Parts: sequence; structure tokens; C-alpha cells
Amino acid sequence: MVFNMNEHPLHTYLMAQGELGGFEVVLPLPLSEPLSEPEFSELKNSQNFEKPVQDDSLWKNAGCLGDFYEALKGHSLYTKAMRSFSFCAPQIKTNVPYFLIFHSPLELTPEARDILERLFKKIEVDLNVCGISFFLKCNDAALPREKNILKEMLCKEIELVNPEKIIFFREAPKPEKIEIPPPINGNTTAFAGKPAITLYSLLEILPGKPNFKEKMNEVLSICKAFIP
Repeated sequence: MVFNMNEHPLHTYLMAQGELGGFEVVLPLPLSEPLSEPEFSELKNSQNFEKPVQDDSLWKNAGCLGDFYEALKGHSLYTKAMRSFSFCAPQIKTNVPYFLIFHSPLELTPEARDILERLFKKIEVDLNVCGISFFLKCNDAALPREKNILKEMLCKEIELVNPEKIIFFREAPKPEKIEIPPPINGNTTAFAGKPAITLYSLLEILPGKPNFKEKMNEVLSICKAFIP
């Protein structure tokens, strides 16, 4: 008898798991042994009890940055897979004039840090008085389904930092992306009740990158208009 995987309950289960976010599945039986319908139903229903407990109350009720970062470090978003090994708690600074936010620590390489220091020297702002943080505080990319909770966490962080203004640095385009990301416009918007602008990723204006000189001049012009 020919075994048709597409018509088997296991195929349906695997596809459902993929749509929920991954294909890492521990099977109770070898692939060669078909699952009966009752067994499959029990397996599917058990997923309701395997979801990690979301410990959101800890970071939402944090009264200081130290407690906030400690709560994030233990949150299920950062304890899964390899993220816990690269969790990066920003330096604690409050009431800063400017809060610089990068997508993740991967964006602030030593070369990018050098560009940042040169940029702030040109606009005559002491980088040491600024706060620096990350949308995702580990060496990874944020999954689409994680972005809403990460935005909520960032708003809480901004509340605790209480900066005068916010400068976002967008995520560098991935090499596999075909479409060219739009240029920055330099418009001031409001985020978490604070004036904010979005600049290129520092990785986009490293020497040797396409149009890096033009982009650096564009960033300088926007920063000078944003910073009195």
C-alpha cells in the first residue's frame, strides 16, 4: 500500500505547526507508524498547555530601569533559543537629552560605533550624555509576531528613561532583500509622547557602502535640524 503523506493527519498537524511559527516538533511515534485519530486529537489539544507563561506584569510594573531590564532578561521572549546568551541590558541613564534606539546590538558594531561618534562630534553633541538602547535587546531579528510586545516594552522603557528627544536608527536591509528600502525623510514625529526622527542604519553609511557619503551628509543635515 502506498503511504500518501498529504492525506495523513500528521501532515495536517505539521502544516498547522508551521503556521503557528515553526516546524520544530517532537513526534510521539516514528513517521512509519500512523497516528490514530484519537491520538492526534490529544496531541493537538495538548498544545494549549505548552505555551510559555507570559510574565508581562514584571516589566509593566517596574519602577526603575534596573528592575525593568531584569524583568526583560527573564521574560519568555528573551529566554527562548539562544537569545539569553546575547541579552544586552543598556547602560542605565535617565532624563537624557537624546535617546538613541537601534534595532538590535547587531547594528552597533565597532565600525558603526566609530561612525556614531564621528557623527555626534560633527553635530557638537556629547555622546556620553545620551542614552542608547535596542528595540530587540539581543543578537537576533524580531519576528513579525513579536513586534507588538516589543513596541510596548520600548514605550515602557522610554517612560522610565524620560528623554527629551528620540533618534531611531532603522534596521539595515538584509542582503537577501531585493527591493531597495525607501530613503529617510527627516520628518519629526511623536513616539511615546516624545519628538522622534528616524535615520539610516549606521551599517548603511559605513565607508564602501553604496552612496555612503550622500547618506552621511543627509543624516548630518537632519540631525542639525532636529538638534538645536
